[in-house]
Amino acid sequence: MSQWNIQPAAVGGVLTAVVGHLGEEGGGDGLIGVMQKVEEHIVDSGDYSKSPIIGMALGEFAEHYFGIMGDMAGLTVAAVTGASEATTHYVEGDLEMAAESQANAGVIPEPEPAPNHGPNQAV
Repeated sequence: MSQWNIQPAAVGGVLTAVVGHLGEEGGGDGLIGVMQKVEEHIVDSGDYSKSPIIGMALGEFAEHYFGIMGDMAGLTVAAVTGASEATTHYVEGDLEMAAESQANAGVIPEPEPAPNHGPNQAV
């Protein structure tokens, strides 16, 4: 098995920085804050234009880009959560589980023998 050299404090620092870039709802910072500001500006633009066509175009723009930004936020949360959990397992000493998983990664089990359904066998 290869050696692991994870520095939990450094991982924690990186995860904290990433969460800071993500921001939180109502916080006004990070990606979430930008999304909230963009939403406000799109709504204001639609109101000021007083045009149903422009309002529809802004709605389609928002639907497209908020989907992308929402996916970015979701993937970021998943990555931070996964890295945090993996580091926690490392710190708690679950190296046996990690070693077993690593050792079994390329192992293919022998297939079960096919049942014999000959004329003398009950089905």
